[in-house]
Amino acid sequence: MLPAFFVTGESNLESKPQAETLRVLLIENETSGDSPVERLLIQSSAAPAARGVRFVLTFAGSLGEALTLLNGRHTFDIALLDSVLNDATYSTALARLQAAAPDLPIVVLDDRNDDDDEPSAAAIRHGAQDWIPKKALDASLIVRTIRHAISRHQMDVQLRRQIRSLERARSKNQRQTIELRARTKELDAINRELDDFVYVVSHDLKEPIRGIRAYCELFEEDYGNQIDSAGTNRLRAIMAMCDRLEGQITDLLTYYRIGRMRPSTTAVNLTEVVDGQVAAFRPMLDRRKASVRIRSPLPKVHGHPVLFGMVFGNLISNGLKYNRSERPLVEIGTVADQPCTLYVRDNGIGIDPEYHEDVFAIFRRLHGQKEFEGSGAGLTIVRKIIQNYGGRIWLESQPGRGTTFFFSLPPAVAEPTRPPHWLTLDTRTAVRSALGTHDSARTTHTEQAPLSSR
Repeated sequence: MLPAFFVTGESNLESKPQAETLRVLLIENETSGDSPVERLLIQSSAAPAARGVRFVLTFAGSLGEALTLLNGRHTFDIALLDSVLNDATYSTALARLQAAAPDLPIVVLDDRNDDDDEPSAAAIRHGAQDWIPKKALDASLIVRTIRHAISRHQMDVQLRRQIRSLERARSKNQRQTIELRARTKELDAINRELDDFVYVVSHDLKEPIRGIRAYCELFEEDYGNQIDSAGTNRLRAIMAMCDRLEGQITDLLTYYRIGRMRPSTTAVNLTEVVDGQVAAFRPMLDRRKASVRIRSPLPKVHGHPVLFGMVFGNLISNGLKYNRSERPLVEIGTVADQPCTLYVRDNGIGIDPEYHEDVFAIFRRLHGQKEFEGSGAGLTIVRKIIQNYGGRIWLESQPGRGTTFFFSLPPAVAEPTRPPHWLTLDTRTAVRSALGTHDSARTTHTEQAPLSSR
């Protein structure tokens, strides 16, 4: 039976059960009772560095005995290895101990009389935590060496675990990258197929519809005097349905293409965009005695002027179309304290709150084709454009009280820096002075019909 005994740095272990227990395997040629290291560990109980520590020492007189202990599933916190053994060189002993117990920190005790540092450097390179000359050992040094070696070894173990974790994460990232590239290729192939489908829809599918309408027109022209009014009405209904179907295909393609477009970073002056849309609606405005009014300066935003033209064009068109007022009015402005949140308000027929979300569904119509014309895709396209720029759109409306659409857009320039706290400005006076007027409202048509109450 190999000897084992306790060496403690506390005078009363029973009263201090929190003392740290360190299991030490001492491997040297001496026998138990004659080992200077053993005596030093006994003496270490009085060393300040040993306070709170209890050493449980197991003695092995050869490498073979030490391996027997390790293979017998004995566990130790540290091994002290004599550099001179009868049955192995220290390098062989170090390698075999590491193979038997990879997680065991080892301190080599130099029993040689020369001052050559090469063996110590080689031992540390091969995994030893420390190399200490026996002639320099004292009680305090051996305690500090043991504790520092264990601490360094624990840090090494944690570092190796982190390295293994990072290696696993890197391998996982590499696998995911390979999978992502494969999925990207598949997605590119799907997108190419979808683009081919869109091409077929935009060319091959529209052609028969136009052919049907053309033949209906030829039939009416050649045989219109041979059919009664009911037949003529049915023929014209076919042509109207062809026009409607072609318009729906066009709207569907527009919706698809908007989704495929990358958001532009061009600075767009929304006032100029609205002016262009008002000019396009001029005949309808004059015919309906309607007006479009800009109530506050519109911001510059990031985007594409054509797409924002579609946004305002659809909202202005809806405000004029779904309107039974004698003087339809569309008002455009920004929300107070939110310069990049805009609104488009009308005095039209309004929308029941139950259908506020339905109006954004593609081809979803709340009224019959005879009552109000349209494909039902305009607001769907508007929402798609705004969402592509990271904004959102919502509405407030009640039947008979008009509708207000709100939407947010990304600003084109950063907010100006605020002046120092000691500098105060009358911003309202500054704005009036800059505009040269006391009324910032801008009217694009002479009619000034008041809005219905909200």
